[in-house]
Amino acid sequence: MLRQVFALVLLVGVGLFPVVSRASDDPVARLDTLILAKDFDNAVKLAKEAAEAGNVEVQFRLGLFFWHGVGLTQNYLEALRWTTLAALAGHEKAFAARKLMLSSVDTPNWPKVLDWSRQRLQKNAEAGFNPALFAMSKSYSPDFGFENSVEEYYWASLAVAIGDSMARKRRDELTKKLAVTDAAKAQDRAAAWIEKFRSGKPPG
Repeated sequence: MLRQVFALVLLVGVGLFPVVSRASDDPVARLDTLILAKDFDNAVKLAKEAAEAGNVEVQFRLGLFFWHGVGLTQNYLEALRWTTLAALAGHEKAFAARKLMLSSVDTPNWPKVLDWSRQRLQKNAEAGFNPALFAMSKSYSPDFGFENSVEEYYWASLAVAIGDSMARKRRDELTKKLAVTDAAKAQDRAAAWIEKFRSGKPPG
């Protein structure tokens, strides 16, 4: 049943069901074309490049490639990594798929997958990719299984500082849960982070 669910998601994604046409320079559209042509070697190459570059849809697709062993060796852990990264970015299908994938990955690896995702997100955030800030915040939320309200608040505060309205709503909810001293320390950390990574100083 699980394989059938993922197969259906993959088929819908690659255009075997009606979808809105995409521009030819869109990596998702190019990926669709390669899959329909059964050129899986180049599809995997493109998927890895686009996923590494931060394309959320392709990150989800790459997770499915690893899950099914499409064009590469089947690897449930890698599947969970890329699917989790897409889910943290707000990809709803990835979020649902991640829940199904967890049962096939050893429990001790679950927090390691989040750590892997956080390392990438933090690097991207420090390089100026603002959406990574709220994704980092969500990685500490109850939705992903390893709650840390202080860290969630800290990263949500950073996202609010660059104008993320969704992060503002979540930060305000967290404010009611945190001790005043914890919130103040997180705000001080956020101010220091902004000064370091939004002032033109190189990361380090």
